Amino acid sequence: MTGPLSPVKAAATGVLLCGHGSRSPKAAKEFNDLAENIRREIPDQPVRAAFLEFNAPDILEGLRAFYDQGITEIIVQPVTLYNAGHTIRDIPKIISKFAESHPDVRLHYGSFLGLSPAVIEAAASAILSVMPKGQAQDSKLLLVGRGSKDRLITDQTINLCRALHERLDLGDSRYCYNFSNAPLLPTALTQAAASHYKHVIILPCLLFSGRLLSDIHAEIDIAAKKYPEFSFHKAPPLGGQSLIIKAIIKNINAAAMS
Repeated sequence: MTGPLSPVKAAATGVLLCGHGSRSPKAAKEFNDLAENIRREIPDQPVRAAFLEFNAPDILEGLRAFYDQGITEIIVQPVTLYNAGHTIRDIPKIISKFAESHPDVRLHYGSFLGLSPAVIEAAASAILSVMPKGQAQDSKLLLVGRGSKDRLITDQTINLCRALHERLDLGDSRYCYNFSNAPLLPTALTQAAASHYKHVIILPCLLFSGRLLSDIHAEIDIAAKKYPEFSFHKAPPLGGQSLIIKAIIKNINAAAMS
C-alpha cells in the first residue's frame, strides 16, 4: 500500500477509489481488498481507498494525502454500480471543494460501472456459483435492485434482469426492490414460492456486503422457513470478482484520457 511518505515518480498519477462506506467491518474489508487487487494490476500508479461515510479515510483526506506526496494529478474513481446521488452530487461536490483550495491539482473523474458487459458477466457468474448444476430451467431468478425515484436507476435493474435471463436461459427471471419501488422483495419471494420453480436464486445488485445485504438475507431466511418445499439460494455481491476489477481499471484508464 502507498503510504503518506512513500516515494513516487514525479509524473505519477494517483488513483483514489471512492466507496460509500459501511458500518459493517466485512464490507469495509471487501472494499479495501478490492483496492489492493487494483494496486496489483496497476503497480506503476499509487492507489488509495477512501469513503463517503462511516469509514476512514474520507475522500478529502485521500485527496490531501496524495497532494502531500507531491502528486498533483489525481483520478477520482467512484466504485459504484449506479449513477445515483453519490456519483452525481456528493463526490463532485467534494472534488470541487478540494479543487478550489488546490488550484495546481488536475483532477479527473471516472465513470460508474453501469450496465457494462463486465457487470452482466459478473452477475451471471454470481448466479451460477449458487445455482444447482443443470437446473437453469427449474430456477427462478429474483434480481434485487435498489429502490429509487430515478427512472434511470430502476431501468438499469430491469435491463440487467432481462440480460441475465437471456444469458443464462433461466426458467423465469423477475426484478424487485429492497425499498421505495414495487414489487418489494417480500412480495417477490411470496410470488416465487407460488410458482412451479423449485429453485429460487436471489441476486442483490450490490458490490459489497453491509446493512442492505443483511436486510435482504433476513427476508430470504423468513421465506425459506415459510416455504420449506422451495430452495432459496443467496447469490454473493459482485465486488470481489476479477471482472469487476478489470471494469474499474478500464474506467480509470478512460478517465486518465479525459
